[in-house]
Amino acid sequence: MNRRSASGFTLVEVLLVIAISAVILLAAYQAMSAASEGAQRTRQALQEINRLDRTWQIIAMDLRQALPPEAGPRGLRFEFAAGSLRTSGTDADQMLMIFSRRGWINPLERLRSDMQRVSYDIRDGVLWRSYLPELNLGPDDVDFAYQAQRKKLLEGVVDVQFRFLSVELLRSRGRSMLDGRGYSQDWEPVWPGPDQNPASPLPLAVEITIEIEGVGPSVRLFEIGR
Repeated sequence: MNRRSASGFTLVEVLLVIAISAVILLAAYQAMSAASEGAQRTRQALQEINRLDRTWQIIAMDLRQALPPEAGPRGLRFEFAAGSLRTSGTDADQMLMIFSRRGWINPLERLRSDMQRVSYDIRDGVLWRSYLPELNLGPDDVDFAYQAQRKKLLEGVVDVQFRFLSVELLRSRGRSMLDGRGYSQDWEPVWPGPDQNPASPLPLAVEITIEIEGVGPSVRLFEIGR
């Protein structure tokens, strides 16, 4: 009988096996950790996409029920912010849009109007939707009412931009201006514009771009009050 085979493994061989096993375990752990982190990032991205999609649905419902503005301090409003969040910094507070809408569901048949004043604003990179009863509170009560009737929609908002299609622009250019990828290039960036009456008719449509950190820009086109 061979003396080496009878004496078993040497210390060097045992240490070599342990080292190889450790390397294999480390590689397996790193692979599992990377897969777990990748799955977590995928879940987070899907959650952001779902929240963004839900936000688009809410905005669509609000704009579809939008009411034309009226003259006077207590009249119906339809106002949108000018420019971009990048102009004033991502941490800046900014009102994005405020308008009146109909169709407020009243399942309990309370004694109230079916209209709301709806607003969207950014605070520290968070997009909020707020509302108050249109006929029960005036503009001076907006800030107080918003504190109790606010809903967080999106976090990590980097930028929000608007483009509006006016009736006058469509009439002057014709429907051919809607063709091509740059269809909204000449649309109004703010509503009402500097030369417009606050009680001017509603725009035909609005293109909204929301950019979220880690997700990128998302663009949607909405018909207004139709």
